[in-house]
Amino acid sequence: MEYFNLLNLKKEPFSNSPEPEFLFQSPQYTACLQKLELAVRLRRGLNVVIGDIGTGKTTLCRKLIQSFCSTAEDAEKIETHLLLDPSSSNAVDFLRNVAVILNVKDIDGKENEWQLKEKIKDYLFIKGVNEDKTVVLIIDEGQKIPENCLELLREFLNYETNDFKLLQVIIFAQEEFKTVIQKRENLTDRINLVYYLQPLNFAQMRDMIQYRISVARNRESGPDLFSPGGILAIYLSTRGYPRKVVSLCHQVLLTLIIKGEKKAGFFFVRRCWKEKMSPLQKSRKWATASLATLAGLLIIAAGIFFMQDRGVDLSLPVNAPKAAPETQQKPASVAPAPAPAIAAVPSPPELIIPENKTLETKMPKILGVLTAKKGMNLWQTSKNIYGEVSQDIVTKVNKANAHISNKNLLRVGEKITVPAIPAAVKPIPEGSLIVILKNGRDIKSVYNYFYDTINNKNMPPTVFLSFWNKKNGLTFTVALDQSFGSLQETQMAISKLPDNNAAEAKILSQWHENTIFFSNRVFSR
Repeated sequence: MEYFNLLNLKKEPFSNSPEPEFLFQSPQYTACLQKLELAVRLRRGLNVVIGDIGTGKTTLCRKLIQSFCSTAEDAEKIETHLLLDPSSSNAVDFLRNVAVILNVKDIDGKENEWQLKEKIKDYLFIKGVNEDKTVVLIIDEGQKIPENCLELLREFLNYETNDFKLLQVIIFAQEEFKTVIQKRENLTDRINLVYYLQPLNFAQMRDMIQYRISVARNRESGPDLFSPGGILAIYLSTRGYPRKVVSLCHQVLLTLIIKGEKKAGFFFVRRCWKEKMSPLQKSRKWATASLATLAGLLIIAAGIFFMQDRGVDLSLPVNAPKAAPETQQKPASVAPAPAPAIAAVPSPPELIIPENKTLETKMPKILGVLTAKKGMNLWQTSKNIYGEVSQDIVTKVNKANAHISNKNLLRVGEKITVPAIPAAVKPIPEGSLIVILKNGRDIKSVYNYFYDTINNKNMPPTVFLSFWNKKNGLTFTVALDQSFGSLQETQMAISKLPDNNAAEAKILSQWHENTIFFSNRVFSR
């Protein structure tokens, strides 16, 4: 099954191929297509479309070709030829490529420059005058045209009758081509149209995303895949460049499927964008971090190295030093297994060993009892606690809450019994770290904290975790819904949290052995 079928789509909505049917005709695209088509039908000669990388030039190019064969009459009268890569080592090579693209006959590879020009001219005369056809040469990646070959294009424009040009040339090129043509006045004078493509504005980008999803659904209605915040995050990440938008949306849909989600919100999209960033971009971001933050990270790393060298169990908590005031970085602490609250200590890091006592020798049968808040229902609460809800979980939750008459809308103050249902998972991938925001032994207080975070627009996605082991007993945790590959990444994530949340944040690397989890979530990077 294709991935898009899982989202009730008939085809892939965000393919990186330049598919004309998915071209959203924004006002600038519509205007550009109309002007180009009119110029070709009037046989005005040379037209140029300039746009930055990813503004949709190639897709627009394919759409233009498609429009010239949309009717039987156009297909008969307009011959369209596409030169994908105009780069050539010399003039003869360029002319030979053009001749082959135009289907000029009797090209044996031995012709010189003059002979090739004559054969192309004769071919255009036969097509344009004798057969009354319009010949269109579309050149993609026009910035690759060698400057000496631009002179050849200018000569092609000299092939004309009293009424029209014999060859219609449309060049799609990147921004640097503007400088090239400005230096050649004899070519600039012959350009009929220069059209500059710009990135989409927010409304246009939003409509483009909705249009592509609509096409992928064969114009059938369906649920929104992006929240308004998700659309905003896409725009902030891509600045409206169609290629970046398509690439990011594709990544978001894949992540939705992997995580079993139905809609992408602001933080979900931003996380997907960060995962797509190249190592170079990431390194540039990290390079802007303050020296004080780097110093703090070095102290953390030194503390971990010190403990490893002495054979100390890294699952014990270590408090991180506070960042220097001028950096305004939020402090974090490192701790693998959530333990009883530990008082803050000044730097350098000090190893703090929790009380060595056994709390509960047997796994509990219930995790605790929650009190319903306004708008809560049993099924969403179950999903928050257990992750993906299986039929077995539904049955056990139902049995434990037989006293609840309306499980789809709980009354404020109604009690929810949460049964302990073990899940055979290892939440953190090997070598990864997660950020803990809240830790405690009372399910009600920790879950209420979690419930507040998911309704806080200033907070990134969070998850609720519950687990038990003989050493620490039953523990509940709220964490960022993402794992990280390094201390630097976790520090950056913590620095973006609201101050009151960041102040309590901890970094977790592993749990104690033989820990039993009651949520089937697995953190992914």
